Amino acid sequence: MAYTDLFNEAIDDLSATLATISGLRVVTDPSKINPPCVFLDAPSWTSFNGGNIVKMDFSVRVFSLGPSNLDALRNILAICAQLFEKNIAVTDGRPVSVVIGGQEFPAYDLTIPLQAQVA
Repeated sequence: MAYTDLFNEAIDDLSATLATISGLRVVTDPSKINPPCVFLDAPSWTSFNGGNIVKMDFSVRVFSLGPSNLDALRNILAICAQLFEKNIAVTDGRPVSVVIGGQEFPAYDLTIPLQAQVA
């Protein structure tokens, strides 16, 4: 089923924009996380103008392969720099470690704000 509402189109648009970065694999389904990749988690949102305009904050997680060492950090930071080079409005980032299938991966949690509106 194709979803064409403003929320799902915002997810698709951000995913497509991130996918233009050479070599970057973008995942929107948590069951398909396989580092290295970028995962778009569910956004939080605030409605304006009776629901016609929505400010969305996407939680985006940048994963690198383990272990959590300097090489992994530099890889994650290089990906973050590529986001800035594409003029993607990353407002903050925080280092984290995430366990997937019993294995720990270094990652960064980023916030990317977007605005969506009803056509």
